[in-house]
Amino acid sequence: MKNLKIIITIKFYKRYKRQFISDIKMANNDISFFFNPKSIAVIGASSTKGKVGNTVLNNIINSGYKGKVFPINPRADIIFDLPCFDSVLNVPEDIDIAIFVIPSKFVNDAAEDCGKKGVKGLIIISAGFKEIGGEGVKREEQLIKISKKYNMRILGPNCLGFIGLNYNGSFAVETPKKGEIAMISQSGAMLTGMMDYSMTQTFGFSCNISLGNKADLGAVDFIKYLANDENTKVILCYLENIKDGDWFLEILPEATRKKPIIILKSGVSEAGARAASSHTGALAGADIAYDLAFEKCGVIRAKTIEDLFDYGEVFLYQPIPKDNSFAIITNAGGPGIVATDAFEREKLKFASFSEPILHLLRGNLPIEAAIFNPIDIVGDATPARYEFTIKTIFGIDAGQDFGEIRTQGALIILTPQAQTQPTEIAKLVHSISKNYLNGKPVVCSFIGGKNISEGRDYLKQNHIPCYHFPDRAAHALKTLVKRREFLTSTPLNELEIPSFKVNKKRVKEIFSNVRNDERTVLLSYETSEIFDCYGIKSPKSRLAQTPKQAMKLQSEIGKAVMKIVSPQIIHKTDVGGILLNIETEQDAFEAYIQIVNNTKKFGPQNAKIYGVEVQEMINFKAKPKVNEIIIGMSRDPQFGPLLMFGTGGIYANFIQDVGFALSYKFTRDDAKQLIESTKINSLLEGVRGEAPSDKQAIIDVLLRLAQLVNNFPEIVELDINPLLAFVKGYSAVDIKITIKR
Repeated sequence: MKNLKIIITIKFYKRYKRQFISDIKMANNDISFFFNPKSIAVIGASSTKGKVGNTVLNNIINSGYKGKVFPINPRADIIFDLPCFDSVLNVPEDIDIAIFVIPSKFVNDAAEDCGKKGVKGLIIISAGFKEIGGEGVKREEQLIKISKKYNMRILGPNCLGFIGLNYNGSFAVETPKKGEIAMISQSGAMLTGMMDYSMTQTFGFSCNISLGNKADLGAVDFIKYLANDENTKVILCYLENIKDGDWFLEILPEATRKKPIIILKSGVSEAGARAASSHTGALAGADIAYDLAFEKCGVIRAKTIEDLFDYGEVFLYQPIPKDNSFAIITNAGGPGIVATDAFEREKLKFASFSEPILHLLRGNLPIEAAIFNPIDIVGDATPARYEFTIKTIFGIDAGQDFGEIRTQGALIILTPQAQTQPTEIAKLVHSISKNYLNGKPVVCSFIGGKNISEGRDYLKQNHIPCYHFPDRAAHALKTLVKRREFLTSTPLNELEIPSFKVNKKRVKEIFSNVRNDERTVLLSYETSEIFDCYGIKSPKSRLAQTPKQAMKLQSEIGKAVMKIVSPQIIHKTDVGGILLNIETEQDAFEAYIQIVNNTKKFGPQNAKIYGVEVQEMINFKAKPKVNEIIIGMSRDPQFGPLLMFGTGGIYANFIQDVGFALSYKFTRDDAKQLIESTKINSLLEGVRGEAPSDKQAIIDVLLRLAQLVNNFPEIVELDINPLLAFVKGYSAVDIKITIKR
């Protein structure tokens, strides 16, 4: 009975894995003590200047921490006028968090003491764990066991530390400015560099968190907390990987609706790095799954550190526009053209001006000025001309009839000319933005150095983002538009996810039989039956293991295509493993022998041949139109099934006309957008008088496929190439499925 309970529990866990992960995390996700600790112990505190234990303790004291601090060092009595203890167990008061700056070999014993003491959280700066391999891996595994035993949360190990509004628990050179940006970094060195960069900027931080090895707490845990933190307005992250994609997909969609989250993700995913045997795996980009997960969750992805802070600044200080409708004002033609090109690249839309606005511009600007968007107010533009133009396009003047105001934001460009007064123009831009442009963002590009530095500094100090060049400004505006689009979209938890009646029991039986046969690649007739269980149409298919069986099956099926059946042979045409137009029993007999001989001659020497598949052949000539499509799935190690759609056939890998989507909460709209992201979509819709293909049927295939791969996590790769799309209906001709052992 006990074993039966265990089996039932395991099956139940597998079925509801994502919900279990969410519940477990939420049950032990109180990490507020890291942000507002009442007491801190520094294990390894030192009075020797230059030692990490000295720097950390000094940073805590000098950052103005108001709680109690307990230095832990068995070789000292007093450090910085604070009584020192030889162990946390001897501290007479409660301890919220302990910061470790001792050699790694002593960490686990000290962590055990912290558990006995009732410490809530550990910040382990000490290195020498998973990052060094070997003994370090074992040491970190033991540390995790200790933390779970005593229900302690761990930041690190191998991290810079934690810097909050109330204290600096790190070994950084100095405490960064306080502000409303939360910064989370997987790299301590990157964090110190970014903090140092920020010292020259106007914004500050609500916290700076170094994740280190992420033995316990990761970025998602802190994002979940910070999404509800009243001191944080924007969350920035530098990440090298995400260790729990399920948790990310569960938490981020809700968090991003509360706060803008920008992530700079470096490196490539395992899905792209590993050798892939399927079309889908081979065609997937290095980190396409991250792009798709970020987009689905509403995360803004930064490509560079400069992007990271540009986006953080614009979200911190500028409102989200009501519409994608912007104006460009410039005092020079060249930068205006550069800005126009940048708008086109970023898909930013130019606001159209009403007739009254155009009339006012034409009547008050120089004759050589360009009054249509972008507006060139020419090189001798004074502050008064800038002011008039800005107020006019935004309809700011109670005594004027401006007609319909379509401008929802602006990029203001300035180049230093003889008549230009950059600082005065900066002041009026700030004044207009502050007093009149409620809900409408303004960004600037003051191009130059010496002559415009004062004006640029004034703008930044007064929360108007100002960039050296217009393309950066356009890039920042685009993030505001993306944010608006996300906030006005339907939340993920409210989406209608299609569900079909399927035969999961039979699919499980097929997978079990494949494993019992010590295979991971399904045979063609097996994949055909699985698709039938999920309502995906494919030609009749049977396995012949002798020439005589091939004759019998051909007589039952009719005109057929015959294919070699071998797990080791992916591309059958390359080894002469396919023959078409098999119309008689004698043809089938001869084709069987020829296919097997070709495979033995041209295929891998170790290829295990199960026989030859006899498959119903689709009559192309009887169809008014046929398009060859490839549909597939490759399972990303972080974010799960990655669906692919594109141009199929024998040249699929060379043409590489494909799009991707996560199967997580995959909707009918997602399927439609996936198809429309490819060039073959134009052919499916019909060109030069052709009838359109049955796109609704293809959408149905994608939805059923998403349900299949979501239901069975053991499916690691799947390809349909080709899927033949007809004017009415389709046929999945060649299917490949690979499962875990």
